[in-house]
Amino acid sequence: MPPGAIRVGIFVFIAASIAGFAALFLITQDLEGSLDGFRHFNLVWALPCALLAALDWFGGGLRLWLLTLPLKVQLPYVKCVTTSGATAALASLTPSGTGGGPAQLYGLVRAGNSLGRALACNFASVIVNLMFLSLAGLGAWFFGASSGLEGIRLPTGVSAARLFEWSALAFGVIASLVLLIALSPRWPRMVALKLFGRRPGVRKILRFLQELHGSILIYARRGKLILLVTVLADIIPFGSRFAMGWAVLMGFGVDAPFWNVFMLHALLHFLLYFMPTPGGTGVGEVLAPAFMAPFLPSQLLVAYTAVWRFFLTYLTVLCGGFVLFRWLEFDRRKLEAAARS
Repeated sequence: MPPGAIRVGIFVFIAASIAGFAALFLITQDLEGSLDGFRHFNLVWALPCALLAALDWFGGGLRLWLLTLPLKVQLPYVKCVTTSGATAALASLTPSGTGGGPAQLYGLVRAGNSLGRALACNFASVIVNLMFLSLAGLGAWFFGASSGLEGIRLPTGVSAARLFEWSALAFGVIASLVLLIALSPRWPRMVALKLFGRRPGVRKILRFLQELHGSILIYARRGKLILLVTVLADIIPFGSRFAMGWAVLMGFGVDAPFWNVFMLHALLHFLLYFMPTPGGTGVGEVLAPAFMAPFLPSQLLVAYTAVWRFFLTYLTVLCGGFVLFRWLEFDRRKLEAAARS
């Protein structure tokens, strides 16, 4: 992705964040009290929050490192961590996280891997994430996690438990369909050509399905166990994101039930995963306080949301964006030096 497109993503990200917080201020209608709420955050809890943010990077790096093993790619774990951070940053700056894939491809290719292997690893990452989220949601639902959310009703009138069940089921269906299409792309290809013809957009989607199928075959032959281990390893990055909300609550001196807050933030991530705004920005600033309203007084909702967003997203965008721009600048200078010689 060119630097100009990244700058546009940053602008949209900032604009959506401002719009989200503006909407939140209008909802709370207490500007002075909301701003005063920041004083109630105990900075001692900034360290656990920062550690959880780092776990997201290191867990994402572990996922990437595991996925490179069946491809016989020699990629140090440290480079996997920095690539994971850059991937998370660009995913947060693009609608529905679409920039995460190109950022990961760029990181893998500039580390000396072929584009084909990088693509296989990229598509495997998508499937692993979908499988983890669907299994986590359906597993939590099966073991009765939604019962702890029964008494929490969202502003729309829908209970948090019911919305959790719907989102878990939706993720299960989506993951099943993606896996089915990846394993057998022939019939989706026939249906798409029959319905839409050979338009450029259709051909692009069909090429995506074929590449997805090819990557699945690679892992099916060489890395079935690695795929399973990688799905389990996703507990680290996603678990740290789900737990972030509870750590921020503790920073504000709110002793809320860990499991309830953890599951509410899992539900929040399910809902934000496919949001069209960069990193769910603008939507998350409205949904998070709605979800945490049962635990927090109204004057702390804005402060809570800002601190949660900072450690969850803004910090990653700052650090991962720095890594990405450093890569781009280094490669630009390298190309210019090669052109002069």
